[in-house]
Amino acid sequence: MPATLVWGKGFQLEDVTDPSGGRHQEVKGIDGGTDFISWSSVEEVKSLAERHGVDRETWPVYPDCEVESDVPLEDAQKRSAALRIALEGMAPRVVEEDYWLSFIFRLLRDDNYFFIMV
Repeated sequence: MPATLVWGKGFQLEDVTDPSGGRHQEVKGIDGGTDFISWSSVEEVKSLAERHGVDRETWPVYPDCEVESDVPLEDAQKRSAALRIALEGMAPRVVEEDYWLSFIFRLLRDDNYFFIMV
């Protein structure tokens, strides 16, 4: 099962009705989007950044959150801000050579926040 990566200038909860009539809340990235990433890629990008001095705990990754409304959005924004600073200290070549690291770096550089969940 892939992980979900949600990003935006901020986050908002939206009420959604699924096809069976059930209601739940989804997190939408303000002026952002959603992508899918394998859990192995999440671990690889965290490991790569860690080898270059970025603490693994900085990443806004929530593997135990199966429902978007359970993601601690304030924590995700704080971690994104800290990760933005940490990634700016990495060698540009290292960032550019990894697809997901460069994708996340560009999101953060453009003043977005993000989180990754189940």
